[in-house]
Amino acid sequence: MAEESEVGPSTQEPRHCPACGSRVAAMATTCLMCGASLVEEEPTAEEEKKSRRGLQGVVRALIVVVLALAILAAGGFGVYRLMTAEPEPEIVTPTVTPTRTPTATPTATPTQTPTPTSTPTPIPPLVHQVQEGETLSDIAVANDTTVDAILALNPDVEAELIRVGQLLLIPVATPTPGPTSTLDPSVPTPTLPDYIVHIVAPGETLSTIAEKYEVSMEAIRVASELPAGDDTIFVNQSLVIPFGTPMPTPTPTVDPNATPTPVPPYPAPSLLSPPEGAVLTGDVEPVLLQWASVSVLDDDEWYELKLVKPPGGAALATVYTHATAWRPPVDVLKTTSTGVYEIYWQVRVVQETRGQDGAPAYRGVGPPSEVRSFTWMAPTPTPGPSPSPSPSPLSTPVP
Repeated sequence: MAEESEVGPSTQEPRHCPACGSRVAAMATTCLMCGASLVEEEPTAEEEKKSRRGLQGVVRALIVVVLALAILAAGGFGVYRLMTAEPEPEIVTPTVTPTRTPTATPTATPTQTPTPTSTPTPIPPLVHQVQEGETLSDIAVANDTTVDAILALNPDVEAELIRVGQLLLIPVATPTPGPTSTLDPSVPTPTLPDYIVHIVAPGETLSTIAEKYEVSMEAIRVASELPAGDDTIFVNQSLVIPFGTPMPTPTPTVDPNATPTPVPPYPAPSLLSPPEGAVLTGDVEPVLLQWASVSVLDDDEWYELKLVKPPGGAALATVYTHATAWRPPVDVLKTTSTGVYEIYWQVRVVQETRGQDGAPAYRGVGPPSEVRSFTWMAPTPTPGPSPSPSPSPLSTPVP
């Protein structure tokens, strides 16, 4: 009897319907439960191409990502190396600076400065009023000049047609400069002036003038004899500007038993204004005679001012004052009837003493100043009552 082949249990895994999940036979082609086909269809060529393309796209994407990561890693590593690397020391090649040889500078030859030559100040001309019987040649001889020089100063005057009362300008000869005098060391040096004369300019006021000279307005009022509390001034008005009073020299104690010694002489006062040969015009005390202070005078010492009329030197007035300025009254200035008055003046320091009769007497305690002259031209008088007689010259001390 033939041997029957043994059929063992199947080792193939059971199949299931992909549609409903029911178990089906291994060789079944249709699901008995849902009727779905169990035969696997082979993919077509088009589907295989799509599948391959999808796989290639995924591979390419992975390659791009890997390359990008590699590039980022390389860049980060390079930055890290740059930040952590130590800088190499810089090798500096020294530059040789050439030594400059100094060029010799030529020494400048000093130029000799010429000594300046002093220019003399021109003297203003005199004013002469023609008198009856005078000719131009007589006037030229009397004033030590020439007819041509007089005509040069008076271009409107004809030599043969001068008339009585006519005013002529007469040139003054320029003095020849003499040798320079040497100062005596034993003679005290004159002090600076305590006053100056300021001529009021347009636009100036008493306050601006006081501020300019750094003095008070009241001091200018007192020195210029202006009304108290009145600040009114006029253009071309002369104002006396005080600069203060010098400190007195200490007086030593006098021994009553000692022999009195002579008072040391004061220096000659320096005349300030008006300048030599000045021509002034006015009728209300137009002249202000002013000189520099030599020191603070004692109670018995005075400035002696003399006014003299030429020719002959007749004294017009003698004034004694402690001030350094004086305005002569108009009656003192009027010395002739022609209207033109030439007057000389001089100042010195004197000491008051008592004579045997008890009357005051004065002796000089210093040399006199220079002699100056000025010409005062009175305005044309208007008809009116006869003037009263002129008073005699003053000789009373003025405080």
